[in-house]
Amino acid sequence: MPKWWEKEPLRFECQPDCFKCCLKPGIIYFDPEDIWKAADYLGISPSELKKTFLTRDDGKWVLEVGGDGAPCSFLTDTGCGIHDGKPKQCQSYPFWRENIDSKSMWKLVGGFCPGIDVGPMIEIGTIKSFLQKFRH
Repeated sequence: MPKWWEKEPLRFECQPDCFKCCLKPGIIYFDPEDIWKAADYLGISPSELKKTFLTRDDGKWVLEVGGDGAPCSFLTDTGCGIHDGKPKQCQSYPFWRENIDSKSMWKLVGGFCPGIDVGPMIEIGTIKSFLQKFRH
């Protein structure tokens, strides 16, 4: 049975100077590929990235965001400080399973994220690719 978003096109366009997703409390998962990519982008070793920015949570490497009210450690005044090296979870936002499970959830996330329901239609294949890419 097709998902609701396979029958109704979704629109999304990241909004300039928004960064709201970088301020929301939560956990960002870093798989080994994400660790290598971010470390390479920053010009540091993977072990230095883990030591400086990440913690272990249930055996996985994570970046904790906003628990103390602080934004993502990589957020700068102009946006993501590791944009070209950011983890899959960040690349795929807002197309996370929990955000598109239902139309009502998508609308709820849209109350937080100004990029939802604006901009170009996102192809179903692109959404499926995001869902496949990010699995925590």
